[in-house]
Amino acid sequence: MSATAGFDVRAYLRDPHALRPADLDPDTLRGLAPETLDVLAHLWCVERGQLDRLRDILVTPTHAESRVTAFLTTWAYEQHWLAESLGAILAAHGRTPREPAGTAGGRLWRTWDERARPALGAVASNLLGADLTGGQMATGGLDTAVLAAVYRRLGAAEPRLAGTAQEIVRLKERHLAFFAEEAGARLAGSASARRLARSGSARWRWPGTRYCAPGPAGAWVRRLFADPAARADLLRLDEDLAVLPGLAGARPVAAALGRLDRACGAGRGPGRRPQAEQQSAISSGESRRRPT
Repeated sequence: MSATAGFDVRAYLRDPHALRPADLDPDTLRGLAPETLDVLAHLWCVERGQLDRLRDILVTPTHAESRVTAFLTTWAYEQHWLAESLGAILAAHGRTPREPAGTAGGRLWRTWDERARPALGAVASNLLGADLTGGQMATGGLDTAVLAAVYRRLGAAEPRLAGTAQEIVRLKERHLAFFAEEAGARLAGSASARRLARSGSARWRWPGTRYCAPGPAGAWVRRLFADPAARADLLRLDEDLAVLPGLAGARPVAAALGRLDRACGAGRGPGRRPQAEQQSAISSGESRRRPT
């Protein structure tokens, strides 16, 4: 999650990398395995839902930060087309993109987020002031880093998606460069911002699991990152986050993976093999046993 020095917002605004359905490699529109489509369906929900971040940010003091709001304008444009492209891949395989059924608790959270949180959050965040922006940039970067890792792994595991995944990773890396640079500068300058960022990272959850049961996401994450080296790469994102001021020792990715593993019963239950022994069609095309 290291920053790229001197992120040029003006250049970013002039050159958005919008991945449109017409830009897709034709190979992504046919023959993908059901397991891969499950991952893409979740990612569609996540990328579409990321636009809610814009709503949440704009009711806080961050809306007065011209550099951040300028970036987020183009970021939202790119997010829109990314979700549209993922939806086109799903539709080409006969799947209608839709939000997953929420849990009872998730429905309550959604009601809160859509009806009460914007107003109440605006009052609370304005009391906290501009220090809140640093925390928002840190968690925004964490979301982006995790999603980039998923796309990178998906492209490596499914050759038909390699080109499309590479384009999406390039998009995410630009986003990450901005979030990391802003978070680093803001956290370095304020103890209050560091406290807020640490609190936000402690509450962080795997993208797309706020409203729905985490078990299905846990299942595909476990399959996609079944290879120990791939999972280790994912966990190293915690080390990247810990470089930011005030976040030493934070391990939100490890905590989120632990919750996903528990939700899908990783390594437990009659007849279930331990996680290290499982390989999915996504990662190898066949199941093979690994030594534990």
